[in-house]
Order: sequence, then structure tokens, then C-alpha cells
Amino acid sequence: MSNSEQIKLTLPVNAAYVSAARLTASSVANRLNFDIEEIEDIKVAVSEACTYIIKNPCFSSKDNFKIEFNMAKDSIKINLSVESDKEVEIDDDEMSLRVITALMNNTNIDYDGKFFNMTIEKKHVQVSFN
Repeated sequence: MSNSEQIKLTLPVNAAYVSAARLTASSVANRLNFDIEEIEDIKVAVSEACTYIIKNPCFSSKDNFKIEFNMAKDSIKINLSVESDKEVEIDDDEMSLRVITALMNNTNIDYDGKFFNMTIEKKHVQVSFN
């Protein structure tokens, strides 16, 4: 695998498409040899990230959001972004964000005035038995 492998999806802001994001996350994590617990953490985090966007009143079902899965040797970094002409307020105490933060190693959320971006990362922990 090269260091620059990336998968990009564009999905409607609609709960019906969360399963496509989860399935892609699972497939990518499996390709990177994450164990079953890590894969489940990634799938749940992706679901919660999608849910956060879908539930946000700044985004409508006419909008699309993008998900990029960036693969590295020992980690997966997932970026979700959606354009908004409305001011996006980020609620750090929202349940979805708390779940994501608990399951992933790194979480970063920002709104630059045009794009809402959420980046989540899971590092692969290899267990060695001595």
C-alpha cells in the first residue's frame, strides 16, 4: 500500500446513507489490519460523525457532505466536510462528539466561515506477546 491511498465519498445529508459510510469505514479499517474491536470503534465513530452533521440544523437534505478516508501504515484518518452559508455552532458537549472523542485517538472540529470540517483518527495498536 502506498502512503497516499485515499477514498472519497460524497453523500446526501440523509440518514439513509450512513450505512454506506459505515461499510466503507469497515472495509478500509479491515484492509489496514485493524482488529475487530478497533473496526467497531471506527464504524461507531463514523456513524456518530454522520449523525452529528445530519442532526445539525445548519445543513439540509439538499446538501451533500464529503468523507475522505486517508490510509497510513498504522492509522486511518477520516475527514468529513460540508459547506454551509449559515453560521455553524459547534457544541462540544453534544453526545455524538463525546462518543467520537472516547473511541478515536484524535478529533478535530472547526468551521472556517464556509466549511464545517471534522477530522477523526484511529491509530492501530499492535499487541505483542513476549
